[in-house]
Amino acid sequence: MMQQKCPNIPAVFADADVFITGGTGFMGKVLIEKLLRSCPHIARVFVLMRAKRGKSLEERLKEITDGVLFDVIKSENPAALRKIHPIEGDCTQLKLGMSPESIELIKDVQFVFHVAASVRFNDPLKDAILINTRSTREVLDWAKTLRKLRAAVHISTTYCNPELKLVEEKIYPPKMDWREAIRMAEMFDSAVLETVKEKLTQFAPNTYTYTKGLAEQICYEYRNDIPLVVFRPSIVTNSETEPLTGWVDNFNGPIGLLLGCASGVVRAGLLDLDKRINCIPVDVSIKAIIVAAWKRATIDERGALPVYNSAAEPEKTVNYGSMLYDGKVLFDRTPLNNMLWAPGGITTTNQYCFYLVFFCCQLLPALIVDALLHIVGKTPFLLKLNRKIFDAQISLRYFMNNEWVFRNENFKELEYTIMDDDRKDFSTKYFVLGMMEYYEAAILGGRRYLLKDPDESIEHALQKYKRLRVLNYVLKFALAFVTMYYIYNRYIL
Repeated sequence: MMQQKCPNIPAVFADADVFITGGTGFMGKVLIEKLLRSCPHIARVFVLMRAKRGKSLEERLKEITDGVLFDVIKSENPAALRKIHPIEGDCTQLKLGMSPESIELIKDVQFVFHVAASVRFNDPLKDAILINTRSTREVLDWAKTLRKLRAAVHISTTYCNPELKLVEEKIYPPKMDWREAIRMAEMFDSAVLETVKEKLTQFAPNTYTYTKGLAEQICYEYRNDIPLVVFRPSIVTNSETEPLTGWVDNFNGPIGLLLGCASGVVRAGLLDLDKRINCIPVDVSIKAIIVAAWKRATIDERGALPVYNSAAEPEKTVNYGSMLYDGKVLFDRTPLNNMLWAPGGITTTNQYCFYLVFFCCQLLPALIVDALLHIVGKTPFLLKLNRKIFDAQISLRYFMNNEWVFRNENFKELEYTIMDDDRKDFSTKYFVLGMMEYYEAAILGGRRYLLKDPDESIEHALQKYKRLRVLNYVLKFALAFVTMYYIYNRYIL
């Protein structure tokens, strides 16, 4: 336990300027909200942003703060939102695309959180290097100029060395010189790099994990220049409790799989049901990030590079089979309002078997439904949706057919490091009520925040669910009868 003379977390962040990249993303939004809500005397929160789709920085910021994620702050302390200051920039650019005026404005920043990354697995190598690797160098180069810097946190991933099935809280040897990787991304066009990608990445499963691994090498080299932390979340999922139970804003991870199955659209899975999936709630990870920054700022560890695997312990993970089975039970309680068919399907680890099942159970029905929609004058959508589902399953197959164990002693220690008066707001305990309860809240959160289904529609959805189940059984019986009738007439008579 930290000595009581050490200032608590809100006191350390009081009157401090904070700089965040990736503030418009899933984790970035939760980080901004948590800092404003639980560190009420924080000075300014600078968020690196770029104008997008013709919208100004202020319009983009308003879109974020208008979301339900910030409802608690808006009801309790709406003035806190005025502490958010967008800084025009771009992580793909040198010096983060910031103007000299912006750099001057943020010269007194004390805490830096580098959250920005492209999490798309199929990004071209050039793009992934520029945003995931070079941006890290640019952030740290700028951070070295900050006279008042107390801590910088680089958000990595537990999967940045995916070939290792046991991952410890340490920096692993480099697969490539990060300087050479950046030089090649700057020098060659995307097509050239794609032709040599497999050799350069040593056949890494995707460009995301590979370039995040390179970024950790940069952190290792800057460890003597900056009070730095490397924070590795596993698969980040719906919030557990804060500020809203079950909040989520994307279909990544298991929530996308569960909602896809619940809608009746996903009926073919390329995954090993016995492999375990490691998930950590977003609010737990964000609290741990803040605690790690506080600890780095209050303990003199010059030259050290603390690494935190923000991952669940093995006993708090589930295999895909259990997750899907429990999900089926939960669908019976809270089905989706816009189900296309009753949940069900087939999973396999054989890629060619998956192709066959996908074609028969997803692609053909999608073609028929889209054709009918076209006939009645409505916009077809199912074929396009299934193309995205297929691409996602192919890109994720390495991770859905393998299993990892993450050592997390440093991560667990954060819970015992915080002071007693910080425990209420910054405890890093997770799955407190139980995993089944967490996933039930996650499905309900996906229903509310992703699909925009109001809770009042659950009763209507239950009735629809029952009808679709009956239709599903009738169709299966009819197909079985026709098949048996054909076999009887063709081979027996």
